[in-house]
Amino acid sequence: MQEYLLESPWIIGLLGSFASGVLVYAWMQSGRDQFWKSSLALALATLVLLLINVTYKTDREVLDAFIRKIAEDLQANRFQEVANCVHPDASEQLRALKSQLEAVEFDTVQIKKIHGIELGKSTNPKNATIRMNVFVRASRGQNTGSVPRWVQVHLEQDHGKWYVVDYEHRDPQYEMLNRDGRERLDSLYRQ
Repeated sequence: MQEYLLESPWIIGLLGSFASGVLVYAWMQSGRDQFWKSSLALALATLVLLLINVTYKTDREVLDAFIRKIAEDLQANRFQEVANCVHPDASEQLRALKSQLEAVEFDTVQIKKIHGIELGKSTNPKNATIRMNVFVRASRGQNTGSVPRWVQVHLEQDHGKWYVVDYEHRDPQYEMLNRDGRERLDSLYRQ
């Protein structure tokens, strides 16, 4: 329910406008003052809800902006900004990737689709997982390549700021596989 009220302003706008329009039509047909007064009250309530919707940022919206900022920083080769987003207690795999990052020159880093942003049940510290498909074009020395990947990023909040703790990556069609297909593919990565 929260995602509809706080993350989808167009739903509130459409429903409020439609209901106000119906009340205005009822007033025009009947001439009763209660309909236009109700329409005015509903229009004002819709505007207030839209204002709240646009100004308040949910954790999902903050995380969406956070991960897109990391992609922009990678594409612009701003490695220090990306390194600042890595948690001090990050996984060994992520710390190794962080140390190799400056040897790569990124040309394109695009988030093609975010499949899900799930907030963990823990509140101290807050944690989240983002699943997405990405496309990266980069070069390292003489080698240049383009790679589409499915990526899952694990995040944790520390003192009000989100940090990347760990990540996983698979073939780009991973999100479309059923549970058995995912388990088979995961077993290949564990070997």
